[in-house]
Amino acid sequence: MNWMRMVQTAFFTLTLLLVVDTNSDAQERESPDKPGTWKMEFVSIGPSTFRRGFDTSQQRDREFSLAHRYSNQQNFQHDSPSHLVVLTEPFEIQTTEVTVAQFRAFVADTGYETDAERNGGALGHSPDQKNYVDRFQKRPEITWRNPGFPQSDQHPVVGVSWNDAQEFCRWLSDQQPGTYRLPTEAEWECACRAGRTTWYSWGTDPNEASSHANVADGALEAAHPNTTRYQRAVQLDPNDGDGFVFTAPVASFRPNDRGLHDMHGNVWEWCQDRWSGDLYRRYLKDVPWPDRKNFTVTDPVALEETPQHQYGDWRSIRGGAWTCAPASVRCSIRTFAEASDATIYTGFRVVRE
Repeated sequence: MNWMRMVQTAFFTLTLLLVVDTNSDAQERESPDKPGTWKMEFVSIGPSTFRRGFDTSQQRDREFSLAHRYSNQQNFQHDSPSHLVVLTEPFEIQTTEVTVAQFRAFVADTGYETDAERNGGALGHSPDQKNYVDRFQKRPEITWRNPGFPQSDQHPVVGVSWNDAQEFCRWLSDQQPGTYRLPTEAEWECACRAGRTTWYSWGTDPNEASSHANVADGALEAAHPNTTRYQRAVQLDPNDGDGFVFTAPVASFRPNDRGLHDMHGNVWEWCQDRWSGDLYRRYLKDVPWPDRKNFTVTDPVALEETPQHQYGDWRSIRGGAWTCAPASVRCSIRTFAEASDATIYTGFRVVRE
């Protein structure tokens, strides 16, 4: 099989209405006197074939390094080797990350308390710490209601764990026709790439990131010196980049070719899968080298157990966040967090079956 481009599919928008809690102390709302109506929009993605992961051939590595010459060195071990994936079932994915307003509607209806609210808070930003690695610390006052920086109803909800996202999906499935869940890693990357094989859904130029994504840039560096510079990124002058210090309201940037916003940056997004760092290598372990280019995985599923699961319920997250330089928000990048972890740089979007 030759390298294949994504099957071309038409997409349509489906609307889901949610009622927002009028007792909220949100900074912004549709009306101060009556409930607002908030839409969740979905894009339909048909059966698709795409190349997943990062091609770590020597030339490809060199090209990436040259294009990102000012960024910290990247490790591609978790998102390589690349391979073809076939998804035989259609799915619908939310065009944006779940917003503060949408999550508040869930909490108002159920009285749900998040993991962070029950267990000593979420990982928040502590800019006064000298060492960069110490600048994100768990604090009891940090929750989805108070991430430590201003958020409106239109911002992506943060400070939510994988467990919290699961509860939201269960609630949503009870409220509306259809079954709602987190995307699998394969669905997420298929949706992000939107038919492309490039590093980003817009191409290969990291300097275009500020038009498509909320990433670590001059605004963050100006507010908190040596936060972005630690990653050795470019565009560090105060007026450079996307202009947002922390999260940005959803859909503030150009969508990808499928009409999906914020697949790069803004917040890391929870996926359904249990984490397996060597997943791709295990797929190809017994495949002869001449056959690897065309090796195909059909309908990869979220694993029930992985070698890492003995250490905790680790779950995959995708896409990068406002804390990440452009090199670290590529289509293929993947990492993990414990299912009960909550941070100010992690949120989620949902899939409807």
